[in-house]
Amino acid sequence: MRLSGAHKAYVTYCSDESKSFLKNRKTGEVDNTPTTADSYVLYHTALTRNADGVWKTTDVASERGSKKCQP
Repeated sequence: MRLSGAHKAYVTYCSDESKSFLKNRKTGEVDNTPTTADSYVLYHTALTRNADGVWKTTDVASERGSKKCQP
């Protein structure tokens, strides 16, 4: 996390979605998508602290297939 003043912060993190699958709620069928470079996602988020001191996400940008996140 990188703070920018008292009320703004930025968080960057990786997500490994190689074990995440879509499931059809009606049929129960699972889409077992194979693991590829696109399974790894780099997220950049911006957060703002409100008057109650609670941090809330105000912006999210993602980069699917980021080389920074791949093993």
